[in-house]
Amino acid sequence: MSVSKSNIFECVVVGKGLVGSAAARHLQNLIGNVAVIGPDEPKDYNASSVFASHYDQGRVQRIIGVDPVWTLLNQRSAMRYPMLEKESGIQFHTPVGCLYVSHVGKDEYVDNVPTQAQKFNTGYQFLNSGDEIHKCLPAYNFPNQAFGVLENGPAGYINPMNLVQAQLALFNKQGGVTLTDTVSSVRKSGSEYEVDIESGETLRANRVLITAGAFSNFHSLIPKPLDLFMKSETVLLAQVSSAEVLRLKNLPSLLYEIDNGSVEGIYAVPPVIYPDGNIYFKIGCNLPSDIVFTELAEIQEWFRHGDSDANIPAIRDALNVIMPDLKVEKFKSKRCLISRTKTKKAYIGRADDHQLFVAAGGNGYTAMCSEATGEIAAHFTVHGVGSEGFNIEDFKPVFN
Repeated sequence: MSVSKSNIFECVVVGKGLVGSAAARHLQNLIGNVAVIGPDEPKDYNASSVFASHYDQGRVQRIIGVDPVWTLLNQRSAMRYPMLEKESGIQFHTPVGCLYVSHVGKDEYVDNVPTQAQKFNTGYQFLNSGDEIHKCLPAYNFPNQAFGVLENGPAGYINPMNLVQAQLALFNKQGGVTLTDTVSSVRKSGSEYEVDIESGETLRANRVLITAGAFSNFHSLIPKPLDLFMKSETVLLAQVSSAEVLRLKNLPSLLYEIDNGSVEGIYAVPPVIYPDGNIYFKIGCNLPSDIVFTELAEIQEWFRHGDSDANIPAIRDALNVIMPDLKVEKFKSKRCLISRTKTKKAYIGRADDHQLFVAAGGNGYTAMCSEATGEIAAHFTVHGVGSEGFNIEDFKPVFN
């Protein structure tokens, strides 16, 4: 799409993933004349310079987070899902519940659940042992010393690709401009910003919001890099039959806090259909073999040629312990990226002394709260404060 050189956008959002699409929709509501730009999922990874982890069909949705800020982000996001689905006509939310399990019995998260549940008026059920978890959810198998917290809907899982499409559909319906391209640089030019894109065009804007995830630190998007810890993540997709889907249709998503030296921090999503037409049960975790990134070339090499298949045995073994009766036809791996912040909250704030803003660093939780995160970023970009209920100081970026 060609954009007139005389057109000055009120805001250009760089990155049209989960946070960027949400922020763009809120910005269009707040000020209008907004453009969002970013590449689609690449057909040829060797020909692409940027990538994303939301090219997926299943992400865990919980409500009670690790602290009240994350809980409010999750709850605010989930409350909007029915509206987003209805107005866009795109279904992305499956509220089957979410099971949190601590391998060692009650942990800090479990101890904080009652207080948070009361504060946010959300329900939960304690499952006091592995046996009790198995009686409630026979498909799951945990050691007897384990302790579980079961949340009912709206906890469950979301389809992140469909969520992005729902956000963009409403953004476009409101008159926003969506551009499919990659930004090569952002620079201040007088009172405006110039956003150069790889196709050769330049966009002009009064404000720019960078929502490019780990890639926010590259391509000359912000003057100083964010303090981000970036690492590889391998996801295992276990192909199952339609009979298994029927058997597991009410299975909640899973967050399993375990660190046994082989795997750490397991998450799993019940079987869903992927674009290749197959049905996969998804499971991922941290591994000793995960790669820490500091340079763009390292991230690109991981997405293009990384040996994620080497991690299949470790994750497969963990899956076999958790779900010994799961009938898997075959396995395949998927490469992802996680960026963690120094503050353990998303970074949302100014990237310069003028009108360049950034929202990045999801700490592995972005998908389940991207709607509220995007809203905060939009409100700060326009008003200099967070959206209702949030203190923007909680999200202050840390730069290197």
